[in-house]
Amino acid sequence: MAPRPSVSDASLWRNPGVVMLLVVQLLMSIRDMPIGSFLVVYLQSAGYAATTITQVVSGAQVTGMLVAVLAGRLALRHSSKRLWVVGIAVSALSALVFHTTAAWWVVLCWLIGGAGASLASISGSSVLTMMGRQQRIGTLSSLFVICFTIGGVIGSPLAGWLIEQYTYTGYSTVLLGFSLLGIVLIWRFIPDAPVAAPRTLEASSSGFDWAFLRQFAVLAILGMRGLATVHYGMMMVMVPLLINRLTSDLYVVALYGSVMLFVSSIAQFLTGRAADRWGAKWPTIVAFAIMIACGIVLALGAESMPVLFVGGVISNAAAWALLTLMYLWVADWVAPPQHPLLFGWLHAVWNVSMVIGSLIGGALVDISSGLPFVVTGLLNVVSLALVTRLYRQEPSSHPVATA
Repeated sequence: MAPRPSVSDASLWRNPGVVMLLVVQLLMSIRDMPIGSFLVVYLQSAGYAATTITQVVSGAQVTGMLVAVLAGRLALRHSSKRLWVVGIAVSALSALVFHTTAAWWVVLCWLIGGAGASLASISGSSVLTMMGRQQRIGTLSSLFVICFTIGGVIGSPLAGWLIEQYTYTGYSTVLLGFSLLGIVLIWRFIPDAPVAAPRTLEASSSGFDWAFLRQFAVLAILGMRGLATVHYGMMMVMVPLLINRLTSDLYVVALYGSVMLFVSSIAQFLTGRAADRWGAKWPTIVAFAIMIACGIVLALGAESMPVLFVGGVISNAAAWALLTLMYLWVADWVAPPQHPLLFGWLHAVWNVSMVIGSLIGGALVDISSGLPFVVTGLLNVVSLALVTRLYRQEPSSHPVATA
């Protein structure tokens, strides 16, 4: 596929909707990224058992996964902009867990908030691809994801300072303020996304999801996202674990995390720029090839700290680059009104694949330290086949792209 026509960088930044899209993403990341870590500390100080805490925390991920597909179907009938507002409002309930330690209140607010966070993530992604059709979508999607990373870097120390100065109740109030500000900015500056035509809605009520999922482009995007996430989910667990096993130095583990975030952010931006210039096909192939090569190198050098450190950073950078490219896959091959439906399925696939990746790592590392890397890395040979076949056809010949 040829690269899409794109506007200049100056025109991109003159669009208030684009700027506010990134501002809201940054605000919501500052709000959301640290809250899970501080919830664990809050519940631990309240006397909750470790098992109970993990069940509460993981419960939000389960409710988010369950609501993911439903969120996509809702967006067929309603504007993604409106659903983004609803998702942010509902996810704000997570902040209310800090107002009491009563178990029923903590569980209720956290689970409902997790469902809202899933809705906000899916609808926000749909707004991105809708706006990106007329913008430099590669650059825009990379900045969208980078804002999430920056928000996490800012959010954690800010949360610690707020709790230290104003207690958890004050921290909760600030989180609610961030939510309200995000809602106002979306309502004022973000344009409405298209909704599905009545014919599509009628199909949706009679099993449209299954007809949608039978399209090759949809299956290929889900497969590419899932296989990359299986490898990434394994890496997130195994590389820090093996580095700590070799060095017994938490500072090295922390340094690895910081370098990984920095390099991955640069990789995302460069990938977005490359995709704007040359299209998404070759950046995608290169990213999957790097992931496969790193899997083999890490398998051979799993007992070497330098190999683990460098290979882990590069492999994670490739995975994060693929996250940026995912938005281009959707924009290239799926009709805009159907983006929320696909993002719902992608969110569910991401959750399942993260669990599968960590389980594969835990099961294989006791057999051989390098085995998880080569197994999950080589799975992405299938991804290379999928992207090659996907971009071999023309969008005009594809039923989903012309829906």
